[in-house]
Amino acid sequence: MIRYPTVPKSLDADSIERDMVLDPMERAEIERAIEAVCWELGFDTLRDERRARIASGITSTWRDGRRLPLNLVSAGLDAVGA
Repeated sequence: MIRYPTVPKSLDADSIERDMVLDPMERAEIERAIEAVCWELGFDTLRDERRARIASGITSTWRDGRRLPLNLVSAGLDAVGA
């Protein structure tokens, strides 16, 4: 059984700047990656725990310096075990 880290339910595209400063282009890139993963998995735009995990995985990867779109999407997919 794989356990995924618990993230605050309020973590979504609107709160990704909590721990980092982003310019509008960087923020848009992260939001596009979140939307791409949600769309690929068939999630709607509702804010739920899966979306929060995706956002957490993507922002964590961004902070680590792995900022290519493929890395961001892979991190989002890994965050929900897809």
